[in-house]
Amino acid sequence: MFSALLMFATTMNAQENKEKKAKGPSIEVRVEKMATDLGLSNVEKATVKTLLEKQDAEKKQFMKDTDKESADFKPKMKELQKKQSAELKAAIGDEKFQKLQTLKAEEKKAEKKAE
Repeated sequence: MFSALLMFATTMNAQENKEKKAKGPSIEVRVEKMATDLGLSNVEKATVKTLLEKQDAEKKQFMKDTDKESADFKPKMKELQKKQSAELKAAIGDEKFQKLQTLKAEEKKAEKKAE
């Protein structure tokens, strides 16, 4: 009985960790990282936080409303991402946005190297 309970708890914990990883860091963590990496002002931080909350809600609604197996899923997702990138660029400016893109590319490269 105890071993079955332990196994269940371990499985649930692993699933929870997997879901957290799939979701990524919280908005607060993302904003703080951007603030540190890009030198955002307090006003920019507040703007970015509000924007990311709105964008996360949009993406959740998109995922809920759109069939992932449909032929137009990927083009619609790319369109949403393009729109959201443009909004972020408008909020933080070209220079900081380009720096963010460079940092993201470097992180992605490091992740692939680690695999």
